[in-house]
Amino acid sequence: METALTAAAELTALVDEAARLVRDPQRRVALAREGLDRAVALGDDVARVRCTAMVTEFTARHGHPVDALSTALKLVTEADALGHGQAAAQAHHTTAMCLHMLDCVPESMEHAHEALTSYRKAGDPYGEGRVLSLVATLWADMGEPQHARELLEQAHELFLACDDASGAATMLAMVADGQREIGDPVAAAETCERALELFERAGMPLDALRAMTAYAQVLADLNRPDDAEGWLGRAGAHNRLPGGAVANQGYEVDRLLVLVRTVLIPAMRWEAARDTLERVIALAGDLHSLRGGALAESLLAEVLHATGDDAGAYEHLLRCRELADAAARGAHDRRIRALRVRFEVEQAQREAARYRRQTEEQAAVIAELERARATLAAQMVDLRRLNEEVLHLSRTDPLTGIANRRRMTEYLTDLANLNRRYGAPPLAVAVFDVDKFKVVNDRYGHETGDRVLLALSRLLAEHLRVTDLPARLGGDEFVIIMPGISHEDAVRACHRLLDAVRDHPWEQLAAGLAVRISIGVADGSGLVDPDEMLRHADAALYRAKEAGRDAVAY
Repeated sequence: METALTAAAELTALVDEAARLVRDPQRRVALAREGLDRAVALGDDVARVRCTAMVTEFTARHGHPVDALSTALKLVTEADALGHGQAAAQAHHTTAMCLHMLDCVPESMEHAHEALTSYRKAGDPYGEGRVLSLVATLWADMGEPQHARELLEQAHELFLACDDASGAATMLAMVADGQREIGDPVAAAETCERALELFERAGMPLDALRAMTAYAQVLADLNRPDDAEGWLGRAGAHNRLPGGAVANQGYEVDRLLVLVRTVLIPAMRWEAARDTLERVIALAGDLHSLRGGALAESLLAEVLHATGDDAGAYEHLLRCRELADAAARGAHDRRIRALRVRFEVEQAQREAARYRRQTEEQAAVIAELERARATLAAQMVDLRRLNEEVLHLSRTDPLTGIANRRRMTEYLTDLANLNRRYGAPPLAVAVFDVDKFKVVNDRYGHETGDRVLLALSRLLAEHLRVTDLPARLGGDEFVIIMPGISHEDAVRACHRLLDAVRDHPWEQLAAGLAVRISIGVADGSGLVDPDEMLRHADAALYRAKEAGRDAVAY
């Protein structure tokens, strides 16, 4: 009996220690996993729920918030049933954090308030401070900076009372961000200085980078760019491991973006700004940070425009838009997935409550059937997704992203069938290739050759109608199918494409590079054989080559 009491007391101490180790996530999760094993062995459901919540939080923070959400929602039900304040607080806190990471702000706020109430009932000021910082972030996300600031100041006081100087300093750094955003740089500077003093007391942990970067932004707002650059340099040096590698790439991306926005661009140090942004783009790509990459691409476009490179600026603006759209789609998809998980968990919980009233044997059978159904549904979703991906890949050229020969053949066959069935609507088919493409590959390398083909595919997208279908047949040979257009208009469109290729800044790909194409245009109106259409276009292309290349023949 005495041994069991000792084991239970040791487990409680271990769980409480793990709950405070927020600044050391690796050590925290190791203790939580050890505590989970002990809790299962002792049959301690409260300790099991608390340890599982900490392991689940670690899982969410390391790239798997959807998986973690499913576990967290189940923990909420278990913790509420146990009636233990600390267990309920940690379960709701973990769920709120997962939902926030999945862009579900209202749902996250709901669980965060439950966690806050439970922490207060359990008398845990440290947990209360942590969840207050989350609630403040949620209010800021909803456009309520003043309320967010009040909560951050409360959290700051709680962390000070718990002797967590680093946590208190982090709250002040967040307050300073809000003060700067509402246009009060003087107050923000004072707040940053208080935060840095606390970080000094805490031994300057890596989180101090947030205050250092915020201080640099404030100094720039106060027209002190040299001081701002100095603090950003100190932040960069602080964010280094003993071997010189970057300690935290996310902080490095934020620091470099602030450097470009507040120092390099205002000082018109264009070359340094360009080099820095190219580094940010690489780091953001490694981190899969779509928003960071989009911001860097936008700033790089601004720099290139300022230096007269409008073509380069345009390309980076397009990339910025692609990344921003991808980020928006990602946020939408994450929210849908989170809500689906929440719905499925709640539905499963309702079903489980009903089935528990039946015999244990019946409940086991039904649970097994439900698991099988869920597995089959997931497999069917995966199968449909894979089928769609395979279909897309089978119709798309892997290098350029435009249609491939198969897609072109299907489309041309459909148009030929329309000719056969309904008469002869206008239709033109053009074939072109790169003049002396082998010379380009031999002189500049196949990588440059591939970039030439990519650039041509972009020119096609820019200079063709949305109803036209460009396709790559292979190598440097392309086809353009132009429905609903007369032969004369098609020839004029091909001349415009020819001019666009001539005017394109090819030397940006390789010094001395010049690319020209030859185009053959055929009138496909009335033709019912796709191969015959292509033969006519190929014959016209041959005539363009015979005429000396860099020409349109028909």
